[in-house]
Amino acid sequence: MSSGTDAIRRIVKGWPTLSVEEWREVCTPDVKYQNMPWSKVVTEGPEGIHRVLADIAAKFDVTMDIEAIGVDGQTAFSERTEHFSPKAGHEGKSFDLPVLGVFELSEGKVSAWRDYFDRRSMKA
Repeated sequence: MSSGTDAIRRIVKGWPTLSVEEWREVCTPDVKYQNMPWSKVVTEGPEGIHRVLADIAAKFDVTMDIEAIGVDGQTAFSERTEHFSPKAGHEGKSFDLPVLGVFELSEGKVSAWRDYFDRRSMKA
């Protein structure tokens, strides 16, 4: 990874399809991931992140629009909208989820990632 911004862009555009190896390329081995509406749940390591997000991607087709990415030292932010549509055989409605991601960087890789969003958007 040439910069933290490259790692973040790769994550926020491609998390539904990243392999475990690709997660290892963009994250530190001890990375911590949290969806802040469920703030007590912390997922650790690239393998853990892959497991959690691959489960979501198995149920939904997900596309992203990135509105902004900014970096201030070792902290970065991404503002984006994630569009979810249930895959065939899975229940649920399509919804758009505005998300603010906060990333901590270490040597061009993500060492912590927290996503903030309103869970009520998931029921639209």
